[in-house]
Amino acid sequence: MKKIENVIFSHKSMVDDFGRVFFYEDRVFRLINNEKKEYCIELLNSDLFKILIEEKYIPFTKISEEFSTEERLILEHKKVLETVQHEWSFLMYKEAALKVFELNELCNKYGYELKDAHTLNVLFNNVTPLYIDFGSISKKNNKKRDWFAYIEYLNSFYLPLLFWSQNKHFIVRKLLESNFYKLYTIPDQSIEETGLLKIVGVNYKKYSYKFRNFKLFEANEKVSVLTFISKSINYLYKIIFKRKSCVLGYNTNTLKDYFSQNRLKDNLLKLNSPNLASQWEGYHNNFYNSIDEVNYSFRFKRLLEIINQYSDIKSIIDLAGNEGYFSILLSNNIKLERIILADYDENAIDKAFYNIKKLEIQNITPILLNFMFTLDQLGTAKRLKSDLVVSLAVTHHLILTGNYSLATIFERLSLFSNKYVMVEFMPLGLWSLDHKIEHELPKWYTLEWFRDEFENYFELILEEKLEENRIVFFGKLKQNVNNEKSN
Repeated sequence: MKKIENVIFSHKSMVDDFGRVFFYEDRVFRLINNEKKEYCIELLNSDLFKILIEEKYIPFTKISEEFSTEERLILEHKKVLETVQHEWSFLMYKEAALKVFELNELCNKYGYELKDAHTLNVLFNNVTPLYIDFGSISKKNNKKRDWFAYIEYLNSFYLPLLFWSQNKHFIVRKLLESNFYKLYTIPDQSIEETGLLKIVGVNYKKYSYKFRNFKLFEANEKVSVLTFISKSINYLYKIIFKRKSCVLGYNTNTLKDYFSQNRLKDNLLKLNSPNLASQWEGYHNNFYNSIDEVNYSFRFKRLLEIINQYSDIKSIIDLAGNEGYFSILLSNNIKLERIILADYDENAIDKAFYNIKKLEIQNITPILLNFMFTLDQLGTAKRLKSDLVVSLAVTHHLILTGNYSLATIFERLSLFSNKYVMVEFMPLGLWSLDHKIEHELPKWYTLEWFRDEFENYFELILEEKLEENRIVFFGKLKQNVNNEKSN
């Protein structure tokens, strides 16, 4: 039996009274608190749990008996690639929002509810969102009571999508960055208090006069007389019936007053994708008329042949992969456990997500990522690290348009690699088969220059010209590069 002391506990599993997540041999476990053991076993034996597994609402979960824990209960969960909310496109975010809302409705049918409804509890298994916090499924004490986590759900899922659908892109990005700011800083401020809701037609500074949950009327200003009457009647009720209750209320409207839970799913479904142009949308239209009719050019056939020679490649990250054309070719032609399709163009990732779902591909996860610049570069690379890093037809743009140094490009590629890298050099620069416009190139922009820098980071296995302006480099990560990154 293994000892629990030898495992690595998740740094994100800190405030869960249900149990704590830990990792062992690249697997995911949850150590259940003793006071929750009986409840956990009851939940595992419930009809709800069977449906959650069968309908893929949560990762596959079972009781583990691998550890010596003195009668402590341990669960094992199927490991899912960790992505975070700012790496999701609009369609991915909407899919996650619908899944969490539907999951709570399903839990309600069996007397349960989700006590947490934020985005950290959702991961994508390829294009399927899964709710990973098993401990957040709790008994619903009062069937008539509103969803305990509904305000959190609105702030975490619905409001960002609402702004997104109205093309308020910069607001959305800030909302996604600050979704959990209360965990890190003071002062406290809710989204209602920022004035942002006025942009989507919601006047938060209204007051509702209610009898129980029935709204009698609204006012734009708070009337002191009505406040006094409400407090007096509630006080008398407490004296007469010996229990506290809000018979009359006169308070500022809450998000629940503007976004009814009964209508929210329909409103979610009606939210349209944002209508903002982007630089690289439609790029892959050059390769296929429809996603079902792809063009296997000599270049792509040869790239697939090269990769197929290495049986130790089980995972690939396709950096700057746009709408996923090459990722889909990889999935169709090579047996791989996981493909990560990464691009910084949101429209491209949305299209990729749609196509992967349409084709029912089971091993591609699309993410929104600028691999050259992310605030948590080392943490992001560690999460997404794969056996092979693929970077096709992108270095010339980064060098000649973005002014990135070649060394920094190879540094980034090496961060995401466990073993190998495949990268293309464009000797004619921005010249392409479709637009044969010659550009004056810097004198230092040569094949020899590219090869020398490549060999600083990778052992060169193959260098081959595929087209007039495409030379593929295939190499293995140098051991000293791995050691430097680990230090």
